[in-house]
Amino acid sequence: SINEIKRSAVRAADLVRQILAFSRQESALRRAIDLRPVVAEALRLLRATLPALIEIRSEFAPGLPHVVADPTQIHQIIMNLGVNAAQAIGARSGRIQVRLDPILVSLDGARRSVALTPGRYLQMQVADDGCGIEEATLARVYDPFFTTKPAGQGTGLGLSVVHGIVRAHEGAISVETAPGAGTTFSLYFPAAPTAAAADSETAPPASRGRGQRILYVDDEDALVFLAERALQRFGYKVTGHVDPKAALEAFRAQPTDFDFVVTDLSMPGLSGADLARELLRIRPDIPIVLASGYVRPEDVESARKHGVRDVILKPNSIDDLARVIDKTLSDEEAGRASSAGRD
Repeated sequence: SINEIKRSAVRAADLVRQILAFSRQESALRRAIDLRPVVAEALRLLRATLPALIEIRSEFAPGLPHVVADPTQIHQIIMNLGVNAAQAIGARSGRIQVRLDPILVSLDGARRSVALTPGRYLQMQVADDGCGIEEATLARVYDPFFTTKPAGQGTGLGLSVVHGIVRAHEGAISVETAPGAGTTFSLYFPAAPTAAAADSETAPPASRGRGQRILYVDDEDALVFLAERALQRFGYKVTGHVDPKAALEAFRAQPTDFDFVVTDLSMPGLSGADLARELLRIRPDIPIVLASGYVRPEDVESARKHGVRDVILKPNSIDDLARVIDKTLSDEEAGRASSAGRD
């Protein structure tokens, strides 16, 4: 049936995203960051994708150190562990809890369930009250492509990706579980050097918009939902579409009603690149940014040749997206002012 074909396509796309995440861990861009806003944003997205019967709680202890990390990959950790937890809870009501705590590992830290070099760490715990993990399964939970889910319902890469990301961040991961008693994953990230954390504090905050009109296109409902509300809080007016063809028709009907376009690159029916080309045919001056789960330098070069302003990695933090929008719009205004001055 058509619906089964769509479901198969979604599963295939998810598998590709997981494989790409699994393969690009070593080349990730990392900087000293505060994990609280990254985790909070990931939980908002997770909340939008899970059944209402599942409660999500978060608790961030005071005195958390910055960590040298890739925000996108931290986001993926939360999403992967959150989805796993929800599947363990199943159709009943349940709870997922995420905690961030500062910890200090002393020379006798070997007593912990993971081997950590003495020093300061940020501990992230993701706990659920689901079905737990059988002992026979526990030894293989991080194996690539290992899954206990029925055929077609899981890629087996979720926990492998999490494990790989944590290791690539020079951290460690442990799990406490028992059948029928839930599961707690504990992740440990080394604290950033004080100087690096101080440098990160000087990063400019995302500027607020001035009512500019953003067309946001992504075939994932949750991302559109999140972007609409978050960018509105930054002072933008946002029109969201999950259907790229509907977005194209809306733009064709009123091309001057938009100041900026953000579109996913990989969408069924009409890709982000094809959508961008059509929009630029209608209005060559419209600033467009493509968002993709995997960005290669040649993709950026090709997109810019065709008039796209930039290609950004997703999932991205709303702060980062707002900075890209603000910078692009500011550059556009500066370019127009410069042209007017020459005239």
